[in-house]
Amino acid sequence: MEDLKALLQSVSDLTYAEKVMAFLDKHYSNTDVRPYHNWTHIEYMFDLFKTHRELLHQPEIVLLSIAFHDVIYEPLYTNNELQSAERAQEWLSKTDLSTESIRTIYEYILSTKTHANHTGESDLDFLLDFDLAILGASPAEYDAYARKIRIEFQAIPEAMYRDGRKKILTVFMAMANIYKTPLFQNQYETRARENIRREIESLN
Repeated sequence: MEDLKALLQSVSDLTYAEKVMAFLDKHYSNTDVRPYHNWTHIEYMFDLFKTHRELLHQPEIVLLSIAFHDVIYEPLYTNNELQSAERAQEWLSKTDLSTESIRTIYEYILSTKTHANHTGESDLDFLLDFDLAILGASPAEYDAYARKIRIEFQAIPEAMYRDGRKKILTVFMAMANIYKTPLFQNQYETRARENIRREIESLN
């Protein structure tokens, strides 16, 4: 969190940086509506960012993409990523960041919808892997994540949720690699597939 605050202060003044943080906090603190997609998820990604920062070409772009990528999150909506990207563009356009940097952040956030990298940029590979790292967490952590996702979709009837969730998980299982970077493939791929397979079995 401190890295984000420092970055925002470096590209704007203190007052504006605080406004941006307040905007983010307003959304990520709503744990009743979003028990998973809240500050805990963002801070989880921040920790991964810190661990792998030296491997990133433009760490400030990755950090801001993490900060904004789920800021708009309504479980039943299909345009959350687009809205989040637009909010990032709106807020960051009033900072000293270049237009090119803001456009890259916009594209990176959009990519978190499909987790496909059409840019060929390794920084985006890392961002997408940070976002999906939870899939390769310990079984207990994964199960807690899965329960939180179910709560977020509590408005969906059980049978419908099970079918929809299985479709999503099956897509991951069909991928040649869930993770984009060799580093994450080596560390998380096997356990992610074990976790996903286990959840699919529980949904049957």
